Amino acid sequence: MREFFVQNETIILFAQGLVFFSLGFAVWLQRRRATRLTLSSSLIWLAAFAFVEALAVWGYVFVPIQATYVDDGVIEALEILRASIQVAAFLFLVQFGLRLFSLPPVWRRSLTGLSILAAALISGVTALVATEQGWGVAEWESAVVAVSRYSLLLPGAALAAVGLWRQRAELGDAGMTGIKPYAGAAAAVLGLYAVVAGLIVAPGPVTPGGIGDAEGWFDLTGLPLEVVRGVAGLVLCVLAVKLLEIFDVEAKQQLEALDRARAIAEERARFRRDLHDGTIQSIYAAGLHLEAIAIRTEDPAVRAEVREVVADLNAATDGIRDYIRALAQPTATPEVLATGLGELTRRFSDETGRPVRFAVEGLASSGPLPDEAGQHLEQILREALSNTARHAGVCSVRVNLVFGPDELDLMVADDGCGPGGLGTAPDAPGRHEGLRNMRERARRLGGRLEVAENPSGGTRVVLAVPLDSDEPDNLIPDTEPEVTFP
Repeated sequence: MREFFVQNETIILFAQGLVFFSLGFAVWLQRRRATRLTLSSSLIWLAAFAFVEALAVWGYVFVPIQATYVDDGVIEALEILRASIQVAAFLFLVQFGLRLFSLPPVWRRSLTGLSILAAALISGVTALVATEQGWGVAEWESAVVAVSRYSLLLPGAALAAVGLWRQRAELGDAGMTGIKPYAGAAAAVLGLYAVVAGLIVAPGPVTPGGIGDAEGWFDLTGLPLEVVRGVAGLVLCVLAVKLLEIFDVEAKQQLEALDRARAIAEERARFRRDLHDGTIQSIYAAGLHLEAIAIRTEDPAVRAEVREVVADLNAATDGIRDYIRALAQPTATPEVLATGLGELTRRFSDETGRPVRFAVEGLASSGPLPDEAGQHLEQILREALSNTARHAGVCSVRVNLVFGPDELDLMVADDGCGPGGLGTAPDAPGRHEGLRNMRERARRLGGRLEVAENPSGGTRVVLAVPLDSDEPDNLIPDTEPEVTFP
């Protein structure tokens, strides 16, 4: 059996690369730019890892073949390129793990920069050691890949495994209970991959030997490490395909929401027509009748009372017209939404004395806003600011509203007393009700809401709303003819 694996090493490596390429290709084909789930928005980084990992694995097939045709200088350049591609794959896996944890942008950028710096240091330090020890390029490549597996792939795969396991709760909250088991299984496979790809490395100048390198593993188990990694990648590919059903479920939910919005718009249009053509006209006719009675009567007191009734009918008609206009609820524009939220933060600052910094980005690049976006965002912002005033103590508040072609982000952060801000204090009266309402409004917009502590103290609320769905046509006219009594 050992001889069989040795003789077919090239085929095994090619199959391993094909598995990872298939994983990346499957995720790339099904990806969506806008989504309300952390897992589905993070899968593109798994696809990037799989694509680049496939190229690195195929490099171990391609480079030895080229060695029989080209000179040593070209082969050394290819080995350097292969090492760089391998390290890049590990960096993408680290990024996938970081995205699953929904870290604050500052933390994510910092950890991403730290991982890139670690990769650069690994390459530089191993190059210095190679010069001192007289290593060749092949030995340098082996050292770079081995150290990168320990310091990048192992923590990246572990982060991804834990992050996938945590995402099961978000899938359950989104009503995707059928997909939860696949997320758990994928987490287990990534945990296994962290061991067989992050702790066990190819033999080289920095490997520990024994079970810690591929030769020791082969001697102990009789299976090449590439086979185990390939099988893990194949299982992960199958599970990823099942996880991609998230996009189909989200698309179905968005279509259902669109159908409901159209039905509501049509019903409102019918109410408006019925109120205008039926109720208002009946009141108008009754007013005309009473006015005629007032003209014919000779009793001034009766005439005065009749005219008071007519005035009451006029007032009732005005109220119905206001209700008809309210039923229209035209879709909020980014400019109107930003102005309304800015006015809300200004009033909060004036009433509480807390400084509030309100910033808006991307107005010109915004996609279509969801139905009732203004109403829900205003209530979410009002609740977040109100909880800050009640629980965060003396603090300043920062509100960021960011529009994009595919997503709208609203962030409210205070620098107050940590978890006491924004309604997260354990003893805050009505805390759970306020958070439930905020999350329900986020759900109605097809988005997600997260509440967490600020790294620098205080609390942060982040709302992300996808903007890539079409909105129903405005089935209700914006104006109504005015009817007045004589």
